[in-house]
Order: sequence, then structure tokens, then C-alpha cells
Amino acid sequence: MPKLLIVDPLDLSLPSEDGGVLWSSRSCYEACLRNVEDVVFEYTTAKDAELCRRASRADGVILGGSEASAWEDTAFNDHLLDLIAICKNNEIPFFGICYGAQLLGRALGAHVARHPEGIELGAPAIRISEKGRQHFIFDDVEGACIWSVETHNDAVLTLPPDCELLASTAHTPVQAFALGDLLTGVQFHPEMNSEDLRYLWQAFLRNGYVDTIPMSYQQRINACECERMGVLLQNFAKRVRSGARQKAGSELKLRRA
Repeated sequence: MPKLLIVDPLDLSLPSEDGGVLWSSRSCYEACLRNVEDVVFEYTTAKDAELCRRASRADGVILGGSEASAWEDTAFNDHLLDLIAICKNNEIPFFGICYGAQLLGRALGAHVARHPEGIELGAPAIRISEKGRQHFIFDDVEGACIWSVETHNDAVLTLPPDCELLASTAHTPVQAFALGDLLTGVQFHPEMNSEDLRYLWQAFLRNGYVDTIPMSYQQRINACECERMGVLLQNFAKRVRSGARQKAGSELKLRRA
């Protein structure tokens, strides 16, 4: 059965009053993908020493958000750039979300940096381009706009060479991009809804990623209203499933020849 590797660099959670888990970053992916059939989902973190080996044996990879900056020269980023290189060189479908998209942009030659206009936070209108409407990641998405969670200080500031622009916001023109149907990145968080955004910032505060939440940020977080765009993750999982089946069919034909 096809295997989709989900790499969660955040690996955040909030405890409930009874000692359980109230919310986790992993639960967002699980909520979006629980009804996808005939795909095995394997979860890990970006710090997994066996990450690249696992990716090379997977049929698809999702790389999610992180508190790290994709443009910095760090061992953490290098480890994940190796992951992207494995996917590209071995034609393993890759889907980058937020930090994952920024790192993909960097790997493909884009300019990635602090956004000159500061943070994008909330759920702005995301305009899907003509190319985006033709791309599999936006299958079954109606209309020319969607609204999804944004929470990022960094951005892909130039479209990577040979890539197509799939979506934009007024704040971040390169909001989604793709290299064919192999490598896809979205700056927003399709796995999250407005409640997830509020939990995420609580987790940031609890884990020391921020010392405080500025009032202006809190107002935008409180005002955010949007649903999960789980259909995008489902579309990617279906792409992984169909690609694995095609590969298996081709290998079977070669063995029979």
C-alpha cells in the first residue's frame, strides 16, 4: 500500500485538564486525512535521524510548518534540504506547507527571506491563478478565492525558476507554486482552521517560542474565521496513491517483458 510520510517540524501539543492532549499539530493532519483510503500515513518529526532514509522509501512526503527560518544556514535546514533533494531526484511527490514551502522555494532557487512588510496573520483572501485552477492540488476547490490560516514572518519573495504560480495574497504574491505535479508548496496552512490557529499560538507561548503575544496579533488571531482546507491534503494523498499505482504497474510490465 502507498506510504505518505508526514514530517511535522513543530511537533507541538497542548495538554488538557485531565492530563490528556487538548490539541496537537499532528492532530490537524489526522483530521484532514482520516477518510483517505488505501494510503498508509507515517508521522515523524524533522529531527528524525532516519528522516532521509524514510523519505527515500516513501511514495510521497509532506513537510509542514516550523518556528525556524528557512533562509538561515543551519544544520536543521540542511537536513531538510537533503530531504527535498531526495524527493526531487527520486521523483517522490513533495508537498511543502508554510516553512516547508519556503524551504522548497529555497531549494529551487527562489529568494526566501523575512517578509519586508512583516507578519501575515489570520485568514486573508487567497486568489487562485489560472494555472492553480488547473493544478491537481486545487481539485474540487470552487471559486477563484479561498480563505485559509496564515501565520508567517518569512516568505518566498520570488517565484522559483521553472515553477508555476498557483495562488497569491495581497501581502504575499508567491502564496503557492509548483514544479509540475512533483513538487508543490503553499504558504498558508490548509491543515488548520481558526481554532487551530488559536491553539497554535497558545502552544508557541507555552513552549517559549514567543515571550508574549502582542495585542495586535491577538486581535487578528481572535478575528480569524476559516475552516480547514483539508481537500488540498486529500488531493495530495490521492496524487501519491495514483502515482504509486502507476509505478507498480510499470514495474510489473518490466518484470513480465
